[in-house]
Formats: sequence, C-alpha cells, structure tokens
Amino acid sequence: MATVPTLSYSLELIFNEPAVDDWGSWEYAAAYAMQDGQQVAQLIATKRTNSFQGSSFPASMLTATLIFSDPDGPTWANLTIQGIHDLSSNNETGSVSSGSPIYAPYIGGNFTFVDGVLTINPPAG
Repeated sequence: MATVPTLSYSLELIFNEPAVDDWGSWEYAAAYAMQDGQQVAQLIATKRTNSFQGSSFPASMLTATLIFSDPDGPTWANLTIQGIHDLSSNNETGSVSSGSPIYAPYIGGNFTFVDGVLTINPPAG
C-alpha cells in the first residue's frame, strides 16, 4: 500500500470579513493555497466566535474547505477540515472531516495552520 504524504500549503489571503450579531460574530475568509509558488487550490472558511453577557471563549469554531484546481470526476476535488481558531495566536488545529475520493485517505487525520502554512496529515497508523 502506498504511503499517504503530508500536505502543506502556504495560504495567501483573498478576503476576511466579519459579520457581527447579538451572540458573537461570523467570519468568512478565502485564500489561495500555494505550493512551490503555484496556486493548487482555493480555501473557503467560516469561523464562529460566541460571546454574550460577559461570556466568551478563547477560540472560535472553524470549518474550511479546500477546492482543488483539477476536477475529480463530476465535481471538483475537495477536502474539508474542522477545528478551532485560537483568538490569541491566530493558529488553527483540528481534523479532516470529509474529502472527495482522491482525498478520502486524509479523513480522520489532523491539521495545523501556523504562520501562514496549512499542514494536513493522514491518520496515524
């Protein structure tokens, strides 16, 4: 069986827009996923920060999907990650929750986003 490699992308922000409501805020972001100076995917992300009547949390919920440049069958190849966005450091961590067939081996693996680099690991074992 072939070894599933770790994926690593530098993210170049396209936009990051907050939408504040009575219970906190949503944040919508998009970025280009770059590898060796070439755009290989686009990332779309949603973050939710909750706060109400003095209650707040140190991190926001995060869901992001990478949409890869080459189509995989009838739809674009994709990979979805979910986790948290640390409000102090802006680092993110979590796991891969879904992916198109070519990225299915990453489901259950972990990810980190630190210093502008998204790293996605296959599941251990």
